[in-house]
Amino acid sequence: MASASARDELFRSSVVVTGTHYSMTTLAGRILAAAPGFHMVHEPTNARPTLSYDSIRPGGWYRDYAGADYAELRAFLIRAMRADGLAGEIVRRAFAVRSPQNLAQVARYVQRKLPMRLARKRAIFKDPFLAFSARSLQREDGLKIVLTVRHPAAFAESFIRAGNGFDFADLLQDSVLDTVPALAGDIRLYAEHPHSLAEQAGLLWSAVYGFADAGLRTDPRSFTLTQEALVEDTDPTIARLLDFAGTTRDAAVDRVLAQAFGGSGRDFAGRGDYTRRDPAQILGKWRERLSPEDIAALRKRTATLAEAYGYDAQSWAH
Repeated sequence: MASASARDELFRSSVVVTGTHYSMTTLAGRILAAAPGFHMVHEPTNARPTLSYDSIRPGGWYRDYAGADYAELRAFLIRAMRADGLAGEIVRRAFAVRSPQNLAQVARYVQRKLPMRLARKRAIFKDPFLAFSARSLQREDGLKIVLTVRHPAAFAESFIRAGNGFDFADLLQDSVLDTVPALAGDIRLYAEHPHSLAEQAGLLWSAVYGFADAGLRTDPRSFTLTQEALVEDTDPTIARLLDFAGTTRDAAVDRVLAQAFGGSGRDFAGRGDYTRRDPAQILGKWRERLSPEDIAALRKRTATLAEAYGYDAQSWAH
């Protein structure tokens, strides 16, 4: 049995990949997880997990496990990356199967977890919903954070097209409101009175990246990965990302990149695997799909913060 110090060292040398949902966490996570020395832990704080992965099952989206709550998250993440109790989990999930889809999910769970039992490695904690908890993971245990970012309007286009909206009551957390005080009033307002999807997207983007801007983004243990850098300057960006994570590029990474940048010609208009769509084809689709009114509203809400992430006035031009 591994000692507690060895277990903790693997955890502390792990990497969190986070941002908003629809922000490339899946693609960035798969690139890093394909590199030597890592296992992928998929969305451990997803509030509605399937049978294919572990979740701490928080009461809402984007929960900030800070202060006294941090120990709970830390213990869960260590168990997840070690696949502790795997046999019992497989049995429990098998009894929960009610459809062929459920059965496929359990098979996927075994496929994900068995390698974690066979070989101890660092984890890639791929989870947009760790966006706020990432601060505690970095401050308390020194984990590296990869912060994935898309242009506010690009995020909004995906958010609006999904059509699910967001319950801002989930952000009524003292640690969140205290970190982005300028947004606290609007978060409370939106929690009581849902606004348009475009307005929701602008506020959610501002809350997540405003929180990150307040001490997480500029930490040397953080790496900001924009969609534009990944698409337009791929090889140098991948080199910097892998170096930051403390790993190297190999044939497995090349396969993921070939899949992601293979020029399939598909974009977000259809269904399918995010990493199988051609990123170059979807980079500026928001300019065609958002109304001028929505773009203007998004720019008013996010432009100042967006500049900190490299999205200047020119990035909003048609």
